[in-house]
Parts: sequence; structure tokens; C-alpha cells
Amino acid sequence: MSLSDLVTDWDGFEKLVATLHETGEVTVERDVVLIGRSGAPRQIDVLIRHKQGLYEHLVIVECKYWNSRVERQQVDALATAVRDLGASRGVIFSTPGFQSGAVTQAGHDNIDLFKVRDLTAQEWGLPGRVVDIFLHVIQGSIGNLVAVDASAISTTPELAPITLNIEFGANGPVSSTPTLNRARTGLGKTIEEYLAEAAQKGLEGAFTQTFTLNGGAECTRYFVRPTNLIPDIPFAIPRGPNLIMVPKFSFDLGIKISQSRITVDRAEKYLFALAVENCVNGKVSSAARERSAPHTILSELRPEAPPPGGEAPVTNGSVLRVFLKPLFPFEETAQRERVDFDAIPRNPIPLAE
Repeated sequence: MSLSDLVTDWDGFEKLVATLHETGEVTVERDVVLIGRSGAPRQIDVLIRHKQGLYEHLVIVECKYWNSRVERQQVDALATAVRDLGASRGVIFSTPGFQSGAVTQAGHDNIDLFKVRDLTAQEWGLPGRVVDIFLHVIQGSIGNLVAVDASAISTTPELAPITLNIEFGANGPVSSTPTLNRARTGLGKTIEEYLAEAAQKGLEGAFTQTFTLNGGAECTRYFVRPTNLIPDIPFAIPRGPNLIMVPKFSFDLGIKISQSRITVDRAEKYLFALAVENCVNGKVSSAARERSAPHTILSELRPEAPPPGGEAPVTNGSVLRVFLKPLFPFEETAQRERVDFDAIPRNPIPLAE
């Protein structure tokens, strides 16, 4: 797909340049001989005919598949041919580019100079032609909940047995265990809400480093991390005539990571996708043709705007993370292989080229 794969000789370069002009708006001919006003025959690499109303415009294209940059004398020769044939314009296409004298002369003679090259990563759109990234879909869970050092205050002479039934489902809390607010004048958030917030914070805090699992292969892994929920002042939980005071909850934070690797070659659907750089005015265009398309699409390339907020662009090897709000059943951690979270290897993964 690179230029060196597409073109290996002069004839191949002429064919490519001709194909670049097949936009459906002009007629393209290769290896044409025209007789000029001087009476001398002139061989044209690629001839572009553009008919508009009663008029026909000719563009003479020369293809220089050289190892060195095109010199001024080639521009002079083309300018002479343009005048002799009464063409509208003369163009030179090259792979190595043009000497400064040739560029200066082309500007004077109204000749276009185009360098054909591969698109840069920025011109493809970062991270480049090949996108090779990882996706982590992350879910949390809550299990083995313990109310640490809990105590009870009762308004009755005898303290009846007190239980807390706290339950979470896939979509969040199933039970609702309200607490008194800080002023003890009314109800505040539920214990379930506090626990869900603590689980979410613990989940996000566990991923301060970027890593991959299983050598980058697709997989699902489970982890359990001890987590504590410690309020500034003990939770006060009204329970009938009793008030339960809980200074601390501890629980196991279940972590489920589903890893996928996404590798996309953006060039796969194209016969070719190249940059065509105008060395006279500095403008750069893309020239691309999809495999099933009859015509080439030419589009001017403009500098890519920086990401909003100063965010760094995605690079190959990046891990994109998606945190799901629904909880997974904590029982899954007992049914699957658990991995020590802190023992995850941080080795680099070979990326696609």
C-alpha cells in the first residue's frame, strides 16, 4: 500500500499519475504524441483533456521517476512544450521532489510541480494509517460487606437483635438503608448510595497505571481488592427504636476487566491513498481510490486542529477504558480465576505495523 509497493518503475509511475487524474471530470491519456506549432512531434507522458462548453483545455503532465530531484532545465523544457502545443498548463510529477531552482522557475512559468509521497500519520489522522489500541470494559462489584466496630443505641430497656440487609443487583442497590444526616435532624443518603460511590472511586483509583492483560490477547479477568468506607463521623442508621452507629464499612471490591484488541488498517479498503504536495504553493492534497470505486477522490489536506482541552491524541498501544455503572454479580469472582491486581505484568505489547 505504500508508494514503494505501488510503483517500482517509470511505467508504473506514469500509470499511477494517470490514475490520480481519473476523477470523472476529465479525459486521461497516456504516452501521447502531439504536433506543436513548430511542426515538431512532442511525446506527452500523460495528457489531460478538460472540455467545458465549447472549449477544450489541455494539461501536459510529465512524470519523473528519478533518484534525484528535478532540475530547472526540465521546467524550462516543459514551459516550451506548453507554448508550442497551446496547452493551458504544464505539470511535473516526481517522487524525490524538486531543486529550489526548478521551483523558482516553475513559479515564473506558471508550471505546477507535484511531489507524490506517502501520507504521514498526521495526514491519516493520529495515530496514523494503522490503529492498534486496546479496550478495557471495566465493571465493579461489592461483596463480603462488614460493619466494623458497629454499636447500637436503644430507646427501649432491652436491645432487640439488629440486622442490616444490604443488597446490590446488576442495576444498583436493591435494598435501601437510610442514614441520619450530619445534623441528626433528618434522613440523608442511604448506605447503599455511600457504598456505590466508594466502589466507583475505588474502581477508578485502581487504574492509575496503564497496563494490558494476557499479553494483549482478548480475555476477561477478575480481581478482588480490600476497600474501606470511612466517614468523617460515624454513620447513624435508624432501625426502629434503635440507632446503629457504624464508624467504618469494609468490603471486597470486585473488579472485572474485559479486554479487546482493536487493530485497523485504514488503507485496507483503498487501491491507493497518497499525498500530492504542490511544491510551488505548498498546498497538500490527498489522492485516494477505494477498491470498488471508478474514480479517484482528491481532497485538500489541512493542518489538524489540536484536541480540545489540550488532551494528548491517542497513540498506538493506548488502552481506552470504559467504566460501566451496572455491577456484576460478586459470585462471579469465586467461579473464575482471580489474578493478583498488583502482579499484573506491565510489559510492552508488540504493535501492528
